[in-house]
Amino acid sequence: MSDAMRGWLAEALEGATGPSGGYRTVASARTLWRAIRSFTAYLSMLEAIPTVPGHLRGVHWDGFLLAQPRPSRAGLICAMRAVMRCARDVPEDFAIRMQRNSTGREHSRKLPSYTPAEFARITGAAKADVRACVRRIRAGRTLMAAWRAGQIERGADRRRWEQGWLLDHIDRHDEVPHYTNGTTHNKSTQHGGTAVLFAQLYPTHRDLAAAATLLICLTGHNLSTVVSLPVSHHRPDGDAGSTRTAIVEAVKPRRGRTLASMSVALSDTRGDRGEQVDLSSAFAVYRLLEQMCGPVRERAGTDQLFAYFTPKRGMQFLPGLRGQAIGEWSRSIELRSDRVDPVTGEPGPLLVDTRRLRTTWLQLHQTPVAHTETTLANDYLARDRGNLAEYQQVVATTLAEQVDAARREPLMGTVNAEQITRARTEPDTVAAEIGVTTPELNQLIDGALDTVLGGCLDNTHGPHAPAGQACTASFLLCLSCPCARATPAHLPVIVATHDRLREHAAAMTPLRWAQRFAGPLAQLSEIMHRFPAAVLDDARARIDAGHQELVEQLLSRALDRR
Repeated sequence: MSDAMRGWLAEALEGATGPSGGYRTVASARTLWRAIRSFTAYLSMLEAIPTVPGHLRGVHWDGFLLAQPRPSRAGLICAMRAVMRCARDVPEDFAIRMQRNSTGREHSRKLPSYTPAEFARITGAAKADVRACVRRIRAGRTLMAAWRAGQIERGADRRRWEQGWLLDHIDRHDEVPHYTNGTTHNKSTQHGGTAVLFAQLYPTHRDLAAAATLLICLTGHNLSTVVSLPVSHHRPDGDAGSTRTAIVEAVKPRRGRTLASMSVALSDTRGDRGEQVDLSSAFAVYRLLEQMCGPVRERAGTDQLFAYFTPKRGMQFLPGLRGQAIGEWSRSIELRSDRVDPVTGEPGPLLVDTRRLRTTWLQLHQTPVAHTETTLANDYLARDRGNLAEYQQVVATTLAEQVDAARREPLMGTVNAEQITRARTEPDTVAAEIGVTTPELNQLIDGALDTVLGGCLDNTHGPHAPAGQACTASFLLCLSCPCARATPAHLPVIVATHDRLREHAAAMTPLRWAQRFAGPLAQLSEIMHRFPAAVLDDARARIDAGHQELVEQLLSRALDRR
């Protein structure tokens, strides 16, 4: 490969992985590098090797793809496209052909979620293995401490004494005892061997695979975010008896340079459980990993929460978690799926896919994690076909319940234009018609009682606060409050709120939208039906930036007292 081609590709790689690029981790940079290496290897086999970027043509791209194994083809397309976006003067024919190819990822990304039973099965298996790890390491460290304190008599309990001696030697020297000729001491073999003894003091990659799976099941975060968590954290509760919470600074590079860094709150509402192995919350699992991985972190010289030992290539202490660990752990626990094999009639294997775990968590909780509501609805839940029918039924049921509940509530009273006109000459009559006093009618028409969606006649004797106390309920509850009245002057905000709620349906998950806004939308629609269409059209035409800003504050709860 010519220097010109190497320099051109190196410059593109630098752009993709640099401060302004989207590939900000070592793993993602390696992915791009492997794609470039595959591309240059293909070009080097051609009779007429392109020596400068301008010699690249569409046929080179087609030949490169045909030369790649089908399983890796989609990944190479995405990686090379990422590199070429940062390359200078990409030949037009080459660029057009490169963008034309479908990656096939649109279909592959439609990951089905696990069923609730499968998700619970995986969570339970992860908890069982993490609990076993904690108990094993606590037992080993307790035995070592007892041996060091002289609490184990060699003659009375020779095996426990030998085990304590071996663990003490491992902790001090990071290796099992050896004879003077370099061979391993036979006591080590008698007690299970090197790997078994080390595992009594330090977590293995299998243990951390279970722990990473459990944290995903508890938080809904990506695997990369979980395994890169640091051990340093902030305790806003000060461990003073309130809800225990650890604020951890995490990184999700795919969100871009301005959003990659984020604070993750790992909370525990279950309270202190003393010496019991508590795995009920993300906070509890985080604290256990902090304790269990501590000696490994010290030896590995890392601040990462995840750190483990491996007997491969000698005894090593490593940070993070290697890529295949969760797959290996998944196959070893031999869980069974809810789906039955049509050939054998038996449940098929239930393999752990962290992307499916995240999708399942998002579907179950309907809450965005390190992304927006729009991303949750359009990118994550839209590609989940695992429980679509069940989910649609839940949404339909929730929607019907919310609308029925809203219609059972008495609606806010309204004053029409004809009554406003008559109020100038017949104030007492109009006041009686709408159920207010004459002074209240005058204040209502003058706008002196305005809130957001109407006017409030008495904010200290409403149904949402004790008598005599100012109402602090959301202004959306004014739609069913007996103290509220709406006049034609309030219609621009009412119409704008109605329209904005409809728009919110595209930016939120269907279930969350139904839970939060289906009821208010039904109430707004009923109120608007009391006015002629021409009046509503006029109100919609009068909506200005001030009305829109007020509606945004209302729906974002910026106006609520908390």
